[in-house]
Amino acid sequence: MKYTLTIAFLAAACVAVAQKKVVNEEINITKEREVSVPKATKLTEKIPQSKAQVTEKKMNYSFFDRKPTGIEEVEFNPNVIQPMDKSKQKEDMLGFDNYLKLGAGNYGRIFGELFLNSTQDQKFVYGFSALHNSTQKGPVDGRLSGQALTKIGVDGKYHQNTYEVKLNAGYENRGYHFYGYDTTANLEYTRTDLRQRLNLYSFAATLENTRPKPKIDYKLSTGIYALNDFYSASELDWGTQLNTFFPIYEDKIKAVVNAEAYYTQMSDSQAENPSRKRNLFRIEPAFNFDFGSFSARIGFKAVSQSDPYINANTTKGYPTAMLTYKTPSLVYFFAGTDGDIVRNTMRSLLNENPWLKEQLSIQNTYKNRDFFVGARGDLFSGVSFNLKASYGKYQDLYYFDQYDGSTFSPTGKPLYVTKFDVVYDEQQTDFINGSLEVGYSGYEVWKPVLKVDYNYYEKGSFEKPLHRPAVTARLGNTITLTDRLVSSVDFYYIGGIFARQTGSISGEYNPNQPVVKLKDIMDLNAEFTYLFTDHFAAFVKLNNILGKNYQRYYNYPQLGLNFLAGINIAL
Repeated sequence: MKYTLTIAFLAAACVAVAQKKVVNEEINITKEREVSVPKATKLTEKIPQSKAQVTEKKMNYSFFDRKPTGIEEVEFNPNVIQPMDKSKQKEDMLGFDNYLKLGAGNYGRIFGELFLNSTQDQKFVYGFSALHNSTQKGPVDGRLSGQALTKIGVDGKYHQNTYEVKLNAGYENRGYHFYGYDTTANLEYTRTDLRQRLNLYSFAATLENTRPKPKIDYKLSTGIYALNDFYSASELDWGTQLNTFFPIYEDKIKAVVNAEAYYTQMSDSQAENPSRKRNLFRIEPAFNFDFGSFSARIGFKAVSQSDPYINANTTKGYPTAMLTYKTPSLVYFFAGTDGDIVRNTMRSLLNENPWLKEQLSIQNTYKNRDFFVGARGDLFSGVSFNLKASYGKYQDLYYFDQYDGSTFSPTGKPLYVTKFDVVYDEQQTDFINGSLEVGYSGYEVWKPVLKVDYNYYEKGSFEKPLHRPAVTARLGNTITLTDRLVSSVDFYYIGGIFARQTGSISGEYNPNQPVVKLKDIMDLNAEFTYLFTDHFAAFVKLNNILGKNYQRYYNYPQLGLNFLAGINIAL
């Protein structure tokens, strides 16, 4: 077993980054895309690039966005898109699986990342990972807007000829502050007054068949997530998924049964109803047909939910179908329909927007109808694309509006800061999404990827789709300058974000204030990695090179120009 010990050194130089984690979830409207703002975000640190020996040229497309968390501000990438699969890239970095990466930057940033893995040529493999990323100061009043993220995780995999077992467990601590207030209003706050802290615990296990051509193919997964915050609120979420496949006629016809069960318990000592249980069950029998150029999937999805707090005890059925045509040049055209009940939890909403008030109102969203068409494949050598257009009807679609009420610190002190409430549109909302992703991997020295999403929401109970962007775009580039010097340059754009304007200088909410359009977000990030030897590398990350203190959420400007520098040693 090889271990990496990397000792990083920090460099302080100026230059920059703005935040990512967001989000940007991503608005999902098929089974793969459920309506939610880009999940994305800022919690994902890029690892040093590997040497310029890239043999895999096929693009991997996600078509989902990571939700913004506001915790990690080294990068603000609403979408994490890379020409190579990131897990594969991490394993191949410098030719080693184990490394320690340390660095530092302006705003009092301290960064550390560790990966330790067993050798991969055995039946049982395991690994340990840790991450710390913090800033002593932030964009508003220095230490009153500092943030920190700490994560540790362990995982293991046991492989036999007929089955495989995977286990993983993790802990995550996010610390940040509600700094959305008017700095000219002579308001005196301490870090404790504005503090928010999230503790997240997770454990998951998966049992999967590995027998070739089995009579019954299966995959069973279960996971438990626990969350608590600085305001005595907590959530326990337990989910189990079963996927089974039954060959009926060779490989041409298969029966499929997918089933899911979720149990969620919320607790909030400050709420009128301190404890609340929410359940959701989903089952989808279907048939898969594969006749060469044509393939199809036809099924029916039954979803049942219970939530006594909102008097919701419903069962709904949704027909599902997808037809695919494959051309001789391996370009796929597809069309289909879907429907579902989209789960919303405290964890998912805080991943999307960390500046939420206490005593949240949480309920699920109905995807009553969804039609989609698209195409994917290789246009010519090195060029891959994925195109999708969707139209759906949603009920109880959620937005983030300024909280209309008094807010307090954990110690009971009145606060005049912006916090957000989750509001739901009871009317049925028409939703249109167009998504395009194009990548080129024909050159070893330059690999660009472009992703563009357009979202339209029909006007319902709200004048505008508050804090849901209309356009998100990202152009990512991996550039190998020499055998030893690798860089990445990313540009992204987010536009069409609306919010309700704050009505007083103290930051209090006024429901009579108009809805305003936030300035479009444009950000440029760059990273340079130099490999001195196969075991030693140095890196510099420049984020938010344009130096814009943009706002993804109203009254919460993000870090301007900032940088991170350090070294990595691998063994």
